[in-house]
Amino acid sequence: MPLLLVAHDQAADGALALEDAVWQLAESHLTLPGSLLVETAVSPRYLNEHLLGAMRRADLQGTLLVVPVAAPSWSGLSPEAEEWIRARLP
Repeated sequence: MPLLLVAHDQAADGALALEDAVWQLAESHLTLPGSLLVETAVSPRYLNEHLLGAMRRADLQGTLLVVPVAAPSWSGLSPEAEEWIRARLP
């Protein structure tokens, strides 16, 4: 299943609302400060609309960016996070 990166500008309560909404569409995700990596079969557009709806219901506003992860590069992640990503790459 593809990985999507969700970047956001939410404080802790908004980030929790986004994570709760992600559970409705995806069985697996990784939470990072200001972002989520989501393993899902839905399109970036669909996930963005779903998360915007969750933000509206929680009376939150802010920025969302949802993009496919094609060729990631990283540093500073925990070994568990690195393993989670590697296990989901083609």
